[in-house]
Amino acid sequence: MSIAVRLQRLRAEMAREGLDALLVTAPVDDVSGRHSANRRYLTGFTGSAGMVLVTGEAAFLAVDARYWEQAAEQVDREAVRIFRLRGRSGAWWRELVAEAGIVGKRVGCSPNDTTLSVWRRLTEANEALPPGERPELLVAPPLVERLRRVKDEGEIAALTRAAAIADAALGEAAELVRPGVTEAAVAEAVGAAIRKHGGEGPSFATIVAGGVWAALPHAYPRDVPFREGDAVVIDMGAVWQGYCSDITRTFAAGRGNPKFAAVYEVVLEAQLAAIDGIRSGMTGEEAYRLAADVIERHGYGEYFTHGLGHGVGLDVHEDPYLGPNSEDRLEDGMVFTIEPGIYIPEWGGVRIEDMVVLEGGRARVLTGSPKGVPHAARV
Repeated sequence: MSIAVRLQRLRAEMAREGLDALLVTAPVDDVSGRHSANRRYLTGFTGSAGMVLVTGEAAFLAVDARYWEQAAEQVDREAVRIFRLRGRSGAWWRELVAEAGIVGKRVGCSPNDTTLSVWRRLTEANEALPPGERPELLVAPPLVERLRRVKDEGEIAALTRAAAIADAALGEAAELVRPGVTEAAVAEAVGAAIRKHGGEGPSFATIVAGGVWAALPHAYPRDVPFREGDAVVIDMGAVWQGYCSDITRTFAAGRGNPKFAAVYEVVLEAQLAAIDGIRSGMTGEEAYRLAADVIERHGYGEYFTHGLGHGVGLDVHEDPYLGPNSEDRLEDGMVFTIEPGIYIPEWGGVRIEDMVVLEGGRARVLTGSPKGVPHAARV
């Protein structure tokens, strides 16, 4: 899908919300490239600072002198105009308002992109204008995030490649899971393997957790060695052309034990039930129940402590959300995770996660790492 088509879809959403324009900033000076997904989605620009203003007739990428050449190379100049920021916000805001023709117009600010400090600077600059030359600044609904829920063919291809890189990297790192190797060493191996296989880097801080530490769904890797029989959770992802992947597998360090095998099989049964049962048109809560019902039936309901999954795209966590009370409606073209888990304090945990895309009403799995009960766990 071209940038021009994305902008036209956004303009239709703006019209439905009664907005004449939408302003998209970014929450930080984004040197890591992980906090400006809406800006990138609407323009193709990957720089670490700048804002986008979309009106009914035009779109502007406002960047300072550090990015003028980069913006000229990356954006479709027929769809997006480059506005050169100079001086303090009070000066350039007046110029941008005039050039974009938004005097007296209703301008929504993208809520997930606008920090309180940016909002204050914008409102101060706006109030410094004569009353007859001001637009009306409002908090908009998350319009761009709504559009990003459903991926086009190019996005699905990028996500598929990111998933393949994650599979390859996870396979290499898993070979290190044995007693005496540390969580930190495995996490470091994940990062190196992602780059070896063509990824731009991890899509989030890799989680490696062994033994009782695996009972924390978002544990961080420590310089602590695995012990014989530990359950070891590895949750990781790769970035390719800006798009993320997310996968989790759980392994046994050395020989497993009957409890590990039993818990693993429950989680796997729950995950496969969700993959098989999810349909377009379901709510996120209905999808969650497919796995939660299995886990509850086996007596582990209190230990499934998070949702079933989340959307993946330019951000590793985005809409839709699959979990309790989620009214998000699943549609063809959505890409999301399915990741049930069981976390038992003072014992450990098991999580199995794959990325899927909804096609023809059903889920097609994008990640391909093996997930049968690890041989060492069978006793």
